[in-house]
Amino acid sequence: MVNKPAKPSKQHYAPSQGAMRRMQDALHEYDRAATAMEAKWGIDRLPWLVEQGLRGRFEAQMDLLNKAIETQQDVEHQVSVTLRGLAALEQAAIAAGHEPLTGDYWEAQMDDGKVLAITRNGYEAGKVASEHREMVVYSIDEIAAIVSGWRKDKAGQITDIAKAMWPGAAVEKVRTRTEKELNDDIPF
Repeated sequence: MVNKPAKPSKQHYAPSQGAMRRMQDALHEYDRAATAMEAKWGIDRLPWLVEQGLRGRFEAQMDLLNKAIETQQDVEHQVSVTLRGLAALEQAAIAAGHEPLTGDYWEAQMDDGKVLAITRNGYEAGKVASEHREMVVYSIDEIAAIVSGWRKDKAGQITDIAKAMWPGAAVEKVRTRTEKELNDDIPF
């Protein structure tokens, strides 16, 4: 009787140093491209500018890339496919009439000497904040939330009344009262 050769093991072996370096180089290439796209289009914005089918295919590709990273197999190929996916997202967004972030903002000097920058949306706020770290950056939606909260307070309600009574009236300063100021002794 002749012995049959043993079946190959399904066990996966750790990649060699050269293979690890190639995977790492591919991942660095992906990170550079993804960072550049985020700087240009906003963090996590680009997939939402395209039709759902393309977004779904890109998300499925990201799952494949993550699985390849986890198993340390096929990383270089999955990175190249994912990079083509990023390019396809950008082309589709441009074809749909969307534009990259502009970094535009309105600014005003604050009492403490810092500059307040207000942007038209949160994506622009992220871009401005990363490019101008010394500024205090808010999106217009954040300002709306702040004013909405302030209007629930008595000071905000009084301000609304004053602005309605005197068109053109402007808020020049906002003070907050301390507990001591509210509970001071009556002098008589």
